[in-house]
Amino acid sequence: MSSFYRPASIRSPRPIRPSRRRKGIAGAVLLLVLVFGSGGAAGTAVWLLRYHPRFTVKRVVLEGVPDARRSEAEELTDGWIGQPLLFADVDGPVARLSAKAWVARAAARRVVPDTIAVQVTSRGPVALSRREGDLWSVDRSGTGLGPYTGRGSREGDDFPLVDAEEAPDEETRAAWIARGAAFVERLRSDDPALLHRLSEVLLREDGLTVVDQEARATLRFGLDAGEPHRAAAAWRAFLAVRDEASRHGLGTSEVDLRFADRIVLPAPASSGRGTT
Repeated sequence: MSSFYRPASIRSPRPIRPSRRRKGIAGAVLLLVLVFGSGGAAGTAVWLLRYHPRFTVKRVVLEGVPDARRSEAEELTDGWIGQPLLFADVDGPVARLSAKAWVARAAARRVVPDTIAVQVTSRGPVALSRREGDLWSVDRSGTGLGPYTGRGSREGDDFPLVDAEEAPDEETRAAWIARGAAFVERLRSDDPALLHRLSEVLLREDGLTVVDQEARATLRFGLDAGEPHRAAAAWRAFLAVRDEASRHGLGTSEVDLRFADRIVLPAPASSGRGTT
């Protein structure tokens, strides 16, 4: 009988695994490394965007600003020059620009690396005025919007003329044009039907005279003509008594409406004295 040796079963040694505690410490260290590493990169990026000259504002582009108001817009936006593009206060100057009477809307956008573009929508024209022999359209604040190119196809494109030829100097002329344009806009709000009768607004130091093209009459108003409903109410009162006044021989081609609750018409005789 032969004998043989059978060795015991050989098992592979179990791998040595780190304890759960050691795994937690290693994970935390890795996380800290990632956090501080990315934070350092982010901090460097923020520093570069704030202080690197490549990302400072070098240009401000103004779009849609009338030439007559360009200096006004530049005064509000030139402060961005030299500031870090992504950290410059854009909202403040744009809000102040939007509050201007000649601005309908304003917005700004940052263009990397060094530009802020401002888009302005100015208010539409309300009247015409003469400038160096040409007709210019003006908005409700009297701002010149550019040479008049002719009547458009939309209703309301037939604008009255605001004339300040009696102004002694350019500064006064600009102020009078603004007053006349404001009067036109007030009439548009108070009584649009009367606006369609208006062909001219003649500015003067003590008020203004308007031409009613349908009644073929000039109506004189004082400096309070731009107050709400002031001119429209007086104008309507004149139209209400116009036919009766004509039947009594009173002239109705030149009417003085500067006084409260009174309509002054020329007397029948050429004495120069008016009749209320």
